[in-house]
Amino acid sequence: MITESDIKGLLEAGIIDEATADDMRVYGAAVDADRPRFDFINAAYYFGALVVMLAFTWLLFDWYARYGGIALMALASSYAILFVLGGDWLWKQPGLRIPGGLLFTLAVCMVPIGVLGYQDYMGWFPAGNAFEIENDAERLVFLSQLQTQQAWIAAATLLAGLGAIKLRRFAFMAVPPILGFTACWMLVVEILNGGDAGERVMSPQLMLAGFFVMTVGFVVDRRTKEDFAFWLYGLGLAHFWFGMIGWLFSAPGEPGELAWGIFAFANLLLFDVSILLQRKVFMVGGAVGIMAYLGHLGFETFEDVLLFPFALTFVGLAIMGAAVLYRKNEEKLEQLVMNVLPEGFKAWLPSSR
Repeated sequence: MITESDIKGLLEAGIIDEATADDMRVYGAAVDADRPRFDFINAAYYFGALVVMLAFTWLLFDWYARYGGIALMALASSYAILFVLGGDWLWKQPGLRIPGGLLFTLAVCMVPIGVLGYQDYMGWFPAGNAFEIENDAERLVFLSQLQTQQAWIAAATLLAGLGAIKLRRFAFMAVPPILGFTACWMLVVEILNGGDAGERVMSPQLMLAGFFVMTVGFVVDRRTKEDFAFWLYGLGLAHFWFGMIGWLFSAPGEPGELAWGIFAFANLLLFDVSILLQRKVFMVGGAVGIMAYLGHLGFETFEDVLLFPFALTFVGLAIMGAAVLYRKNEEKLEQLVMNVLPEGFKAWLPSSR
């Protein structure tokens, strides 16, 4: 991204003339308008889309209670058509691709709601509450039927999202199919385990699904103009992180120090992954995990040790100092890490593409 100060510097150095500078300003303004960034305008776009989803969620329950599944399907279909038409118009306007892409994303979000309405209308979606069924065999049958229909909803969302990305390449549109994929994965595992797999089975599966999503992010990283990898890494890491928490801490009784040690070590590894892939989302995830581990030490392990808060203060200051040193020598340290790696491994990294 070339800023106004960069252009003025080029003018003062005599590298470009005024006409070229004006052309660069026009080009930069057109490109920046569609570049994802965190500012007031883009925040307003995403906040508006969130408000629409909240409003539709409220309408979903009210409409379904009043008129049933067929009305829900009709409503979701109507909204989807309006979102597609509005998104297509905005997409073709200069500087309005982001709101257009968000409307396409909202259209994809209508797919699971429409499928749910259709299933209810056809009588495929089981009615009732599993917690009210006392017989274990009947409850498992109910859960199996419910999860099968939910898996079809997740699969439809996944396919719709992939199709939408094929037509309109917008990075945020990767979110619905990612969530649809994970939901479908988890529901299939539940079905294969008789409808009631339990957290000890599902947590590793959530980790595996998250790892797969991050692997897809690694494959597409820097191979597409749109930054799909950002959402693939972020959501994949969230799935993996929460799955790891469930796997380590779902055993009966209080989690031991071994579980907490594995948790801390895994989060430390995320800092290395962040350097290798040059993605700060892994560093953020690792920092959150380390903070959770330090909280465990302070409030549980060393709860009655008076000197621990002082020691922790020095640890915090040391971390800040290390961050300052890293900031000043970021390129040198990253280059040092890269020099240690084998050439064949470095060729696989996104930075080499």
